[in-house]
Amino acid sequence: MEKTKKITSSIWKLAWDIIFPPICVNCGTDIEDQSKFLCQNCFDEIQILSALRCPECGARLANSDSACHKSNYVLAPASKFFPPIPALIHNFKYKELIKIGDILSAMVIVCLKNSGIELKDFVVTQIPLYPTKLRKRGFNQSEVMAKSVANYFSLPQENLLQRVKNNPQQAKQKDFSNRKENVKNCFQSLNSQKIAGKKIILVDDVSTSGATLFEASRVLKKYGAKKIIALVVAKA
Repeated sequence: MEKTKKITSSIWKLAWDIIFPPICVNCGTDIEDQSKFLCQNCFDEIQILSALRCPECGARLANSDSACHKSNYVLAPASKFFPPIPALIHNFKYKELIKIGDILSAMVIVCLKNSGIELKDFVVTQIPLYPTKLRKRGFNQSEVMAKSVANYFSLPQENLLQRVKNNPQQAKQKDFSNRKENVKNCFQSLNSQKIAGKKIILVDDVSTSGATLFEASRVLKKYGAKKIIALVVAKA
């Protein structure tokens, strides 16, 4: 019976590959297995960073307590927004290639592991989606990664924020001032008691202008967060 299942599965995979030949999601090159998502050349282009950054000027920080500009959080970008990262994130969010989340989760985990931060007292949370957008997409890409991070480091994962404003996409806003206004007051606390006095890892996919992270961290600080590290796949 088990052998029959394996044969049937192999036949279906072969038929599927004939109809939809597996290709690299970044460059379109043929690959052996679509579950790999990237060809070897594109995969080799991924560079994992480990340094914390100032969200204001991008300067490298010695540790999570150092600061060159006053900010509610420090930024921990796992990579830069160079190919193949944009293609991975786009296909993860909009093409329902959910398993790409494993690659992106691994990236932020390695980044955090190599950062040298003492993590034992941190709580992991994520940038939330507006409910209608969440229902349409079926998942929150930031929550997928947040759960992976929490599981790997044996940290609690909490839904600390809710999105109360269905604002237009940040990518459609022209500059930082427009982006900042676009997300103004779009987050509220879900449970202030779980925020007060806590050190928080705030997970998102990309930091472009930083407006979304700025607003989310402002709310977390308002309710007493002690420290916030914004962990993202890439800094654009």
